[in-house]
Amino acid sequence: MKSTFNFDSVIDRKNWNNIKWSKYADRDVLPFWVADMDLPTPSFIVDAIRDRLEHPILGYTSPPSELVDAFVEWSARNFDWVVDPDWVVPISAVVPGLHLSVRSVGSEGDNCLIPVPVYPPFLEVPAQSHRQGVYSHLVLDGNKWVMDFGDIYSKTKTASSLMFCNPQNPTGRVYSEDELRNLGMICLENETLLISDEIHWGLVLEPSHVHIPIASLSEEIANNSITLVSHTKSYNVAGLLTAIAVIPNPAIRRRFETLVERTMPSGSPLAYAAGIAAYNDTSKWLPELTAYLRANRDMVLTTINSVATIDSCNIEGTHLCWIDGRSLGVSDVAKHFESHGLGLSDGAEFGTPGFVRLNFAAPKKLLRQGLDRLVIAAISST
Repeated sequence: MKSTFNFDSVIDRKNWNNIKWSKYADRDVLPFWVADMDLPTPSFIVDAIRDRLEHPILGYTSPPSELVDAFVEWSARNFDWVVDPDWVVPISAVVPGLHLSVRSVGSEGDNCLIPVPVYPPFLEVPAQSHRQGVYSHLVLDGNKWVMDFGDIYSKTKTASSLMFCNPQNPTGRVYSEDELRNLGMICLENETLLISDEIHWGLVLEPSHVHIPIASLSEEIANNSITLVSHTKSYNVAGLLTAIAVIPNPAIRRRFETLVERTMPSGSPLAYAAGIAAYNDTSKWLPELTAYLRANRDMVLTTINSVATIDSCNIEGTHLCWIDGRSLGVSDVAKHFESHGLGLSDGAEFGTPGFVRLNFAAPKKLLRQGLDRLVIAAISST
């Protein structure tokens, strides 16, 4: 069946001030590091932005009621998740939402528990929020990374908050209902606020898997949670930041909203327009995007499996591959790949040295060039 969207065209992003390509502007290094797709933003998002530009003034803008309405309908349509509009707090982005979530409970000096490896900004939250970071390492179970629930149970006893992400960045896990329910019940028992970053909700690659918002599991878990959601990853509009916090507990929500009023700027009218278009989307964008990313994932894993010195687990979700480079025998895995013309994210920044993260959301021609360099770098270390 012919695709509605063209993901194969290689788009020249040089000289456009984008972070991904500017990092290596003066070097022959292909960038596969930051989680920013080298695929086009869907036309219906761009059209919505153009429509907003029909008004000649782009002033301070409050969140439109249409955004909340679209999000509530989206939650029910995609996840059978009944969200009360009163629970919805529009915010500028997910990362600031993490900071405000942690500050919405407990006191300065409290422990904040984080399963690692994890998206690097998570690791900056405790210190910047005047908390103590405590970490629980994911463990390898066959061909997937899982949470160590015994360790998490022990550490939540002294933590006022726990932050995690699902789908998980960087390991690509899409957690099962049993895993999510177990985590939710542990946090309930130990009175630890559960903060869930679900920004990669749309990028589930395994047909047998589904994304489950953790707050949809039960009223009790929902009332002990803050869920942070954005359309920006699934629709490739990372430069138009906006997000939503879902907070069913009224006391926690009031504290969060007070912090939002004190610290966050007003939102971008163009970002709101993009968000409304994304939450109203019923096109083939996500099915075709995930099918394309699934084929890219298979290409990446086949390549990695052909080389003895690197390894990776199956990727259930996201457009990210977590690569174990500890067998390469080099002191700095990321710099080793960089020296062979491949820019990857350094695992040390995720709390796990010896690994690198590869973003495979790219046209196949470009991805193939990057994987050829990956193989050369892996072989050169032996």
